[in-house]
Amino acid sequence: MDDEKTLRLVIDPALPQEIRKILLSDPTMLAPASGSPPSPPRRGGRSAKLMGTAFGMATASGFLPIVGAPILLGMMVGLPMGIVAQAGLGLVWWHQGFWTFMQVEVALQFLLFVLLIVFGVWEDERAEAARVYHGRYFLQADFAEDDRRWLGASMAGTMLRAQKAIDTVQESKVKAAGLLDDAPDEITLPWQEWEIAQSLAELSRVGRQLASAAQGVEDSERVKAATASQRKALQASVAAVTERVEALERYAERTHAADIAYREWQALQELAEFDDDAIEVLARSVRDELAVDEIDDLADQTGLATLRTSLREAHLARNVLAEHTGGTA
Repeated sequence: MDDEKTLRLVIDPALPQEIRKILLSDPTMLAPASGSPPSPPRRGGRSAKLMGTAFGMATASGFLPIVGAPILLGMMVGLPMGIVAQAGLGLVWWHQGFWTFMQVEVALQFLLFVLLIVFGVWEDERAEAARVYHGRYFLQADFAEDDRRWLGASMAGTMLRAQKAIDTVQESKVKAAGLLDDAPDEITLPWQEWEIAQSLAELSRVGRQLASAAQGVEDSERVKAATASQRKALQASVAAVTERVEALERYAERTHAADIAYREWQALQELAEFDDDAIEVLARSVRDELAVDEIDDLADQTGLATLRTSLREAHLARNVLAEHTGGTA
C-alpha cells in the first residue's frame, strides 16, 4: 500500500450537499480535525452576499448614524460619533437645504461602504464553512502516516485501502448497469468511509499523544512496561477497524470480478449470433440476477454463468459487510 498517495477529503455524510460542495471547493482552507479550527478573520472577506450586506449597512448608517455607528463601532465609541454625525446632518439640511443634504448623504454612504469593505470583519463562505464545520471533515494530516510502534499499522495506509475499495464499487460497470443495489451503496458506502475515518483519526490522535509523551525514551524497559496496556488496546482497535476495511475490500474484489465477467459477457454477446428469442432470454436473466433455470445451458455457452456467479458473490460480500458493521449497510 502506497501510504504517500494523497487521500481524498472525508466529509460527514450527514452534512447538507450544499455545505459539502463548499468544503470540497477549496480544501486548502480546511484545517485538520486533530488541530485547532481556522481562526475567524480580523478583516477582509469579499463574497457577493457580504458586499450586498455592506451596501445595506452603509445606506442605513448614512441616514441614521446615531443607530448605525454604535452597531459598527460599539456603544462606547459609536454612540458619541453617531450623535455628532446625526446632528451635523440635521444642520446641513437646516442651513444648506435638502439637495445639499442629499449630496452629503450620498458621499457619506459611499465613504461608509468603502470603509466597511476595506476594514469590515467579513468572512468568505468557504472559510466560514471550514471553521463552522471543523471536526466534521478529515484531511490526510489527520491520519498517522507511519506509527507502527504504537498502532501496529499506518492509519493513512488503512484509510487509503478503504477509499480504494469504495471507489472500485462506485466506479464499477455492474453498478452503472444497475446490477448492484444502487440505493444501499449510495447511502451505505459514504457512511462506511466516514465511520472508518473517525476511528482511524482518533487512533492517530491517541497514538501521537503517546509518542509525544514517550519521545526519546521509547526503548526504555520501564516505559514499555508502563505503556503495554495502552499499546495492546490501541492495536486491538486497529485490528477491528482493519477487519472492517478488509470486508470492504472483499466486496470490491467481488465487484471487480463481476465487472470482468460482465465485460466478457458483453463481448460474447456482440460476437455471437443469437436469434431474437435468445437475446430476450439473456437480457431477462441478467435483470433477474441470472436465476432462470431454463437458460443454464445457454448461459454456460456464452459466459453468462460466470457473470451470474460473480454478481452473486458481490451481493454476498456486501451482506457480510453489513453484518460485520452492525447492520449499518
